[in-house]
Amino acid sequence: MARARGLTLSVKQMIELDGCVRCEICREECSLYKLLNSNPHPLGFPTSCGGMIRRFRPLVRKDYSLKAKLFGIRSPSDEEVWELADALFLNCSLCGRCSVFCPIGIDTPSLISSMREYFVETLGNVHCAVEFLSNLHNIVKETKNVFGVDNSARTNWSLYTGVDVNVKDNAKVVYFVGCISSYQGRAQDIAAAITSILNYVGEDWTLLKDEVCCGHPLAVSGGIRRAADLVRHNLEQMVSVGAEAVVTGCPGCYLAMKHEWPRLLGHELGIEVLHFTELLNRYMAEGRLKVPVLEARVTYHDPCELGRLGGIIEEPRKVIRQVTRELAEPYGHGTEGICCGSGGMLRATNPELSERLAIQRLKMLMGTEAEYVLSACPTCVQAFASVAPKTDGRVKVLDLSQLIAQQSNLL
Repeated sequence: MARARGLTLSVKQMIELDGCVRCEICREECSLYKLLNSNPHPLGFPTSCGGMIRRFRPLVRKDYSLKAKLFGIRSPSDEEVWELADALFLNCSLCGRCSVFCPIGIDTPSLISSMREYFVETLGNVHCAVEFLSNLHNIVKETKNVFGVDNSARTNWSLYTGVDVNVKDNAKVVYFVGCISSYQGRAQDIAAAITSILNYVGEDWTLLKDEVCCGHPLAVSGGIRRAADLVRHNLEQMVSVGAEAVVTGCPGCYLAMKHEWPRLLGHELGIEVLHFTELLNRYMAEGRLKVPVLEARVTYHDPCELGRLGGIIEEPRKVIRQVTRELAEPYGHGTEGICCGSGGMLRATNPELSERLAIQRLKMLMGTEAEYVLSACPTCVQAFASVAPKTDGRVKVLDLSQLIAQQSNLL
């Protein structure tokens, strides 16, 4: 096994590695365990964060601990390293639910991301998932999007949906669409809904002339250092149009711009970063947007990257309560929300498991007897809509922006 060339963990994370007390609460509260009622790993490897920490510690200690330098310690076998990679990349959605219940407050999403980075940057292609994601990083770097298509097609969604878009030299607000809503058919309707609302309220907004990937897919798959050029490119364009704020409907893009970009660049952006649900709530509070009430019972699925990791929990609910007859909260909501199964690149690395998780989570949401399942994430909406026919339910799955646009007769 190749010797480490550099440590991808912070001092705090090194302390967290040793701080895990093996209580296994993280396992009991893991989204994957909750949805499947069992360990999702086919070989029984402990895929909880605690299990991954215990397997990862020897990897670091063999190169960086004082004991190893003085006396030497056994290095993990190739099989053990492979098993750990299997858990990290194929059996974890990076939803962060374990962090809510950890009794000593380990920041598990950040720690797991750094563990993934250690594999990608230090150990190399020791597992097929690592090789796959390394290739993906190269595709994003070359094509500027996660799908490997010509980036000049990024705004074609506006042609398919027929909405009017703005591409201006100066604007107060930049609408950052993101890769998913730009390129994937079902999610393009979400971009159209957001655009129609921005136009309806008379917002001074624009698309970027050359939007590229936000870098979040790289950040969650061990390639955060490779995202710097993408980040600078996008930020330079935002500054050039004099933007006071940037809004996105994608929680991954929101998390990237709000938290990952400042950490990567070493400074604040100087531009307000908003998720569209925050802007919706603001428009309604200011009286700029009045929406007819939907006479239906609805439930809301908290996207992990928006609610638990992004801290946006009340804003979507404030909007929903104003525009629907009744909001029924599902089991696992707010900071304790349960993953749809698509986060952390799991939908790309393990689509079969991702689909099983989406089915189980949708059944939980349908248990509220709601007529509509709402969310605020193109990935979550796609996950649920794609498996809805397999649940024998007639529930409608919509992004909150779509509901607002439809109720306002904008689409």
